[in-house]
Amino acid sequence: MTLTQRCDIFAAVQDAGIDRLVRHVFRQRPSLVNYASAGIARQPRRLCRPVDAHPIVALRGNPLVTVLPPLPVALTSGAYAVDYSLQVTAVELDVHPGDVFTLPAELSPPLGEQRLAVHAGVCFGFGCPPGEIVDQLPPPDVKGRPPREPAVIPAGDLLCTCIDVFTVLGADLFGPRGAQHVAGRFDGLEIVDLGPTALEDSIECYVGLVVKLGVLPQLQVPVIAIPPLPVGELFTIDVEPTPSATVPNNPALEENQLKIFLDVTTGPGQPPAPPSPPGPPGPKPPPRGNPRARTRTGPFDATAAVSEKAVQKVFDAVRTNFRLQSSGAKDFGAFSVSYAVDAHLENGSLDLRNNGTIQLSELDLAFDTLRACLGINIPEICVGGFCIIPNPFGGCLVRAPKICLFSKDPDINLCLDIGPFVRAELSATLRPVVVYSPNPGRTPGMNDWDAFDADVQNAWQVYVDPSAVDFDLFDFADIIGDLLEDALDAAIDILLGPLPGWVKDLVKAVLGPLIDVVRNILDFGDDFSEWLANILGFNLNLFDTIINAIVDFLAKGTPLVNLFEPVGIEDTSGLVPILIPVESLSIEVTGDELVLGADIGA
Repeated sequence: MTLTQRCDIFAAVQDAGIDRLVRHVFRQRPSLVNYASAGIARQPRRLCRPVDAHPIVALRGNPLVTVLPPLPVALTSGAYAVDYSLQVTAVELDVHPGDVFTLPAELSPPLGEQRLAVHAGVCFGFGCPPGEIVDQLPPPDVKGRPPREPAVIPAGDLLCTCIDVFTVLGADLFGPRGAQHVAGRFDGLEIVDLGPTALEDSIECYVGLVVKLGVLPQLQVPVIAIPPLPVGELFTIDVEPTPSATVPNNPALEENQLKIFLDVTTGPGQPPAPPSPPGPPGPKPPPRGNPRARTRTGPFDATAAVSEKAVQKVFDAVRTNFRLQSSGAKDFGAFSVSYAVDAHLENGSLDLRNNGTIQLSELDLAFDTLRACLGINIPEICVGGFCIIPNPFGGCLVRAPKICLFSKDPDINLCLDIGPFVRAELSATLRPVVVYSPNPGRTPGMNDWDAFDADVQNAWQVYVDPSAVDFDLFDFADIIGDLLEDALDAAIDILLGPLPGWVKDLVKAVLGPLIDVVRNILDFGDDFSEWLANILGFNLNLFDTIINAIVDFLAKGTPLVNLFEPVGIEDTSGLVPILIPVESLSIEVTGDELVLGADIGA
């Protein structure tokens, strides 16, 4: 069974991959999970649990702990306060069948079908001051005392209470089709070994209310939506969850994965959005590297698959909505050529093959208009002007009338609509390849954060290597040469039309050898067809626009995708960005789908 047998797009994330991601966040941004009053924050060794921080945190001077106000002593009108801390020491995710941790008995293990469990370790530290210090403190003046910062009573080691919290959740789709959201469902919560029982039950009830009514509604995730693509003027892509009649559990929590099944539809294009101001340039892709073998076995941390049917839908949308409108001209001295083209795509097929390639077959470029104009610049010819009666004292008394022809440039401009006689066809065999490309801009010893700041990250890159690209321009019929020959004769007759008959005969006699030369140069028939195809396709860049750009794009090794590694997550706090290493990236083409897999590094 393929991943996309019942849908167009499949996406899944392993619970082990999420746990790896959480550990990176814990180590690189410890201030997100460690909180304490200022007295403890200045002496993090006093925390209940040591902070396992990445060395970059200290190197960049980022805090280990988020500072909170001290805990006020009740009924002292804010005169006194004590130190405290709150630490989230662990967060683990376990998806059915449940093999990461064991649920407490209160949550009826084992983990049920289509469920996930979350385990969090939490430590609360209370700075209880010694009695001898408290006895020496003056009683607070609670009457008429102006507000001021409370005095924090000194304390030694914290009184630490560490608990394990387990919760069981599900996931459902809510809302009408077209506006659905993925939302969590709360099934139960247990705080282990917190006594007495009534206190534990009360806290569990309250925390459950917070999770159910506060946390989960804010974590509702809108279903994946793809905005109009760069070709949005041609078509748009809409993505919606696969109906429950096709996929009973969507999203699905099974096989240690969070899965979602989606369907794709294409729609009409949208008007182009107004241009936005240019942003700062992104990092420059490193030169192409080499494939790198995966070091792990088993499922990838993240997997995405696109069915051949979905690929074909996009291909059909491109083919149906594509229009090519272009024009160009070039002067070759004795000749000039120009064209205007309006074309669309027809036929063709896209096939994902079991040998790891994508076959594009017989995609036709049909011309609604292909107007080719040939300008011929004939050297100026003057008839007459000779002296009839010479002046014996010099000069000429009477001259014959002088008539000059072909003074324009071009003298003859022949335009033919050759669209009905021309057709172009593209076939190609393409193989997606993933490589790992070290950035040469990284200096020895440069850490990932310095490379991130300097925009010289390494990259995972996806290329498409062509094993065969065939672009045929055909159906240049012999009739084109005949049309051009007739048009040339007619043009000369029109040019000579106003002249007397004896002048026409004289000019044609003079032009006869020249016209033969022009015809020989063009070599009407098949040779002319080849010449015109060459002029249009290469000298004027018409077919450059269509195919050479594609061939150059593939041959020059321009990556389709640049995934800069590590992947950076920045915010506006000024703290060190969170960098997630990508250990491996893979793309596979089967006969039924295109599968992409990625592993998060340790």
